[in-house]
Amino acid sequence: SLIVKLRKSGEIASRNNANALNMLPKKLTWSKAAMKHPHNAFIVNIPVEVKEELYEAAMSAYEDGVSVDELDAAGYFPVDSFSALRSFSVSVRNSLLHETGLVLLKGLDLDTFSAMDELADPDQVVACSKLAYYIICSHIGTVDGSVRGKLFDVKNNHINAMDGKNDNVLFSVSDCEASWHTDGASKDKVYDCVGLLCINPSRVGGKSKITNSCNAFDQVENILPQFIMHELTRPIPRDILENGKGRGNDDIGTQLSRADSIMHLRISYNSYPIYVTQKGRMRFRYMRHWIETAHQKVHWRLPTMLRIAMDVLDDTLTEGCCFHERLERGDILICNNSCVAHGRDAFQDVPGQPSRHLVRAWMQCHGVDLYEASKR
Repeated sequence: SLIVKLRKSGEIASRNNANALNMLPKKLTWSKAAMKHPHNAFIVNIPVEVKEELYEAAMSAYEDGVSVDELDAAGYFPVDSFSALRSFSVSVRNSLLHETGLVLLKGLDLDTFSAMDELADPDQVVACSKLAYYIICSHIGTVDGSVRGKLFDVKNNHINAMDGKNDNVLFSVSDCEASWHTDGASKDKVYDCVGLLCINPSRVGGKSKITNSCNAFDQVENILPQFIMHELTRPIPRDILENGKGRGNDDIGTQLSRADSIMHLRISYNSYPIYVTQKGRMRFRYMRHWIETAHQKVHWRLPTMLRIAMDVLDDTLTEGCCFHERLERGDILICNNSCVAHGRDAFQDVPGQPSRHLVRAWMQCHGVDLYEASKR
């Protein structure tokens, strides 16, 4: 018999795997000036030449019948297709990983796709918008489609994520409030950055809110005694969210894997700290709801010290919120998923009006950043 070991090339490995759990991101705090004037600190207007490249490429791919799931931006388009976008993406990635950790891109006019094709219907505009969004995200980092696809539609599917009877339901498919959180609840999977494209803004409610979890850590550390602060830095069990659409347990396999005896083992394993810190580096992973439901499902009482620590943390994150606004059509909000917490107000869709529709992308950016730095 012959045993052969295969290894990815150094380039691919560095781009795709360097973002692993053992790579602790930089700790990025915001100055008082940035928090007082968030529009000056975080808003970036997409240059005209970048938008022209995106419009042309997205329309070309759509006309060829290529969807986002089929598109390989690096291999599908000619090498010289995105000279302006490449340069722009480097500056955006640098802001996300080394400067502010937050960028709000403005200026992408989704209605341009209607103007480019007089026969375009709303579905075509959405498809072209997703293609343009995916192209820009794939230049900022590597879009991670391993869990819920390359892009995920964030819109109301009329399921109450807060209802204890609804197991394995994401807030992304609900209209209820989403409290302060970072994306991803698995111990074994982290995402460097989270992007949200606004296709249709909410009509009632649905404002996005942003705060800096690194600033919050410094403040909480000065408030809490060490034995309570320890609750934020020790492994804490989290609920299990299955891969897929996040709309409940709609198949036998999922139902079996979520039996009480199995869930007890899975949740016990799925434990990790809210904060991990080390010499100017930090990772923040949090959503209080998944911590509370994890304890409920394994029939553990939520520790009093942990509850106090999370109460103080939630209040501090709220006090540090410097952006609480409704995203506009065409806006692209991108957060560093280790340093920035985000949330959303509850919202209501209005009959006769387009429903609130955002599109999420998870990106791995540290590996790309290291690879690009190695070439300089």
